[in-house]
Amino acid sequence: MPKPFCFIITWCKPMIKFFRKIRQKMLTENKFSKYLIYAIGEIILVVIGILIAFQVNEWNAQRNKAKAEEIVLIQLQNDLEKSQIELEEIIEVYLERTKASAFVLRSFWKTEKSNDSIAKYLEIPGITRIYSPILGTARSLISSGKIDLLRSYDLKNDIVSYVEKVDAKLIDIVRHEESYFRKGKELLFEVMPSTYLSKEELEILLEGTLSDAFKARISDGTNTIAPDLDTVPFQADLSELLQNEKFFLAYKKLFISHYNMHAMYGEILEMTNELLLKLEQLNLSDLEQKNKESEATTKS
Repeated sequence: MPKPFCFIITWCKPMIKFFRKIRQKMLTENKFSKYLIYAIGEIILVVIGILIAFQVNEWNAQRNKAKAEEIVLIQLQNDLEKSQIELEEIIEVYLERTKASAFVLRSFWKTEKSNDSIAKYLEIPGITRIYSPILGTARSLISSGKIDLLRSYDLKNDIVSYVEKVDAKLIDIVRHEESYFRKGKELLFEVMPSTYLSKEELEILLEGTLSDAFKARISDGTNTIAPDLDTVPFQADLSELLQNEKFFLAYKKLFISHYNMHAMYGEILEMTNELLLKLEQLNLSDLEQKNKESEATTKS
């Protein structure tokens, strides 16, 4: 049985018994006019009970909706805060790669070059990473229609707009990675199919920073460098590379890729910060409203 009607029965049952006794008494005494008045009173009582029951049910529904909205907003805020931290990290990474690419490019403009100082920057720009902010809660709200739980019309529009803008920006990032980073790497492989490191330098690297990864590859047979190498095939001369036009174009493309990735992730971070600020302002407004309601209840 629906809750409103359970309430009606609970609330009206004793009153109905009371009116029934009076009605029976009126009938036995043949007081029809009084009986009619009591009958009308009984009908009015039932109607009032129904109205009260539906009002209580409406209050419960609103309370449940407000609770569901609160849960959704907390989940959304958690997603945005985690994305905020991760975006700040990825932006810092792309800034480092941009600076390393720029350092290599500046070396082409110098007649006297220090190969040792350049070498430590050559590997940094050769790595990329596509990152997507956490959009699970926002996407779920939109696709499931649960976004209607939110009372703020402006916030609904802001969430939809945020997802659309981030998706568009991620498409740009992927296209940019394909157009610049991958082509830059292709040029690098063309002019430097192996490495510029000497046999001794490579052995130190494999035994040091790359030791664990190299050992893992040896164990599963996926290593492309012999563990007991005798020579470095197609070893490139760094001085010659810094005179090579394709090598210059490769780092130019890597620089453009990392520079723009840094900028585009910065734009996503800015959008994330804006939506987070609106959520925090909304939560503050709700808290102030609850405090006012609590004070009003205390005074009454």
